Amino acid sequence: MLVHNKKNFETYPTNRIVAIVDSKMEADEVCCELMDAGFDHSQIDESVGKEGLKFLDPDGRSHGLMTRLIRQWQVAAQGEEYKYLKLIKQGLKEGHTIVSVPALSKTARKKAAEILRSHHAEAIRFYGRFHVERLDAA
Repeated sequence: MLVHNKKNFETYPTNRIVAIVDSKMEADEVCCELMDAGFDHSQIDESVGKEGLKFLDPDGRSHGLMTRLIRQWQVAAQGEEYKYLKLIKQGLKEGHTIVSVPALSKTARKKAAEILRSHHAEAIRFYGRFHVERLDAA
């Protein structure tokens, strides 16, 4: 099915929903439902295992100076974003899949979150330009 798309990498996933899905098979089902709901398949990313760790780059080692600086700032701040990066890293190491989908409108965010929740995704977050919104609960 889909896998992460390097051209989609963003140091900070602006206007995207990110979530942890239990398995690759479940993530594939999520992506099919997202596409059926009208989301652009070329913009949906699935990250799995070591390759997913390298792509998402929670330590800031694989994507240059800007990513390294932003990750260092997130670690120094020890806030919600740092905790989420740790959660993403741990999830990938445990064999879970990280799904990321663009969601520019409230309607798109609502629909994507509904689909993710229906597949028991965890740690569902929307990253806006200047805020992060938890979408775990209905």
